[in-house]
Amino acid sequence: MAASNTESGYRALFKTRYVPSIAVSMAFARLPTGVTTIVLVLFVSQFYGAAVSGIATAAFTAGMAVFGPLFGRVVDRGHGPAVLRILALSQMAAMFALVGGVVGGLSSALAIAASFLCGALMPPIAGVTRSLWPTMLDARLVPTAYNFEVLIVDALYVTGPLLASIFVAFNVPEWGLLFTTAGSMAGSLALAGLKPVNEHAKLNRERIGREGLHAEKAAVADDEGNAPVAKAALLTLPVALLLAAPLTKFCYSGWVETLYPLYYSDMGNAALSSIAISVWSIGSCVGVLLFARLQPPARRISRPRQLAIFTAGFVATTLLTSIGLDNIVVMCVAIFIIGAAAAPGDNLYYQLAGELAPQERQAEMFSWLNTCTSIGFAAGAFFAGVSAETCGWLAAFMLPSLCAFASFCVCFALAIACRKRTNAPHNA
Repeated sequence: MAASNTESGYRALFKTRYVPSIAVSMAFARLPTGVTTIVLVLFVSQFYGAAVSGIATAAFTAGMAVFGPLFGRVVDRGHGPAVLRILALSQMAAMFALVGGVVGGLSSALAIAASFLCGALMPPIAGVTRSLWPTMLDARLVPTAYNFEVLIVDALYVTGPLLASIFVAFNVPEWGLLFTTAGSMAGSLALAGLKPVNEHAKLNRERIGREGLHAEKAAVADDEGNAPVAKAALLTLPVALLLAAPLTKFCYSGWVETLYPLYYSDMGNAALSSIAISVWSIGSCVGVLLFARLQPPARRISRPRQLAIFTAGFVATTLLTSIGLDNIVVMCVAIFIIGAAAAPGDNLYYQLAGELAPQERQAEMFSWLNTCTSIGFAAGAFFAGVSAETCGWLAAFMLPSLCAFASFCVCFALAIACRKRTNAPHNA
């Protein structure tokens, strides 16, 4: 199923068998992206107020963050299609229960618990697809596939608020929750039925079987006094640093994307916040396309070094965050540049995750990456509210750059750690 050696880029990717089907399925499966949090806040706030709606939204995110790696591990053990089917149907049922319960007068505590359950049952789309690409694509197309997934997410962040605004305009946010969850269910079920997904799951099950046999032999060898063979570790120093990079970077993103609505609502023009977030996402889409075309080869500049370099550029652009708040045109230009500069790092996180994680723990690794992203975003949203109330608007818009700088420091340390690991055998 691999593409020919003479082809590269998106054209070659989509000429690969099954890729178009996977792309459509995972796009529908990710439909809640950019929609659910907005409509969930508005829906819950109608019945319980702003405080409970904020907690419910945080509970939804926490559910995804806590259970994502667990389901990723199940995918790695060869049960990806079953996990997708079970979670897709279960999440749809949980969302019906949440909507019906809230409308029916469910207590606020149970509404928050139901929100957590809906997040916890989110199908592990990233864990399934991103661990699949290396097994079905030519090695040169794998980075393109990772880039394409980031592009889909960014495109959904552009269209998501627009879709959410339709349900809000008709004052039916609960239908937005049900509609997007139904789309996610359909996409997840379609993805679970595709041949490459099932073949990859079968290969994982066969690998688990071989590892079980190998473990039995290792146990016998250990009984005979020989050293047992260690299992591949996931949480190495480079992996820990890689997980810290998006956590700190998305702390900036969550901070800023929460601060814009707070600021423009305070100024009496909340619509400008939606424009700002959409322009950010459009800039990120452009950045993904440019990076896919212009990314230097790893043999010339290693990917850890690329991550440090591009993150440094992103840090520089974050100094534009507070520019143009009173001028919509200037603000849009600034945030477009920031979004475009953020894209290379978002792509490199996944490229490096595929390189650093053991083959048998790829889905778990990608799930942990999504968990760190969610945690960072949630932390940034918290700091945005605190800074807006205690520091004043100018300081609140300048402080997030510290999160971006922290991400650069982590990426710089990652580049050093990877270089030492590469050189270690030569120095031995």
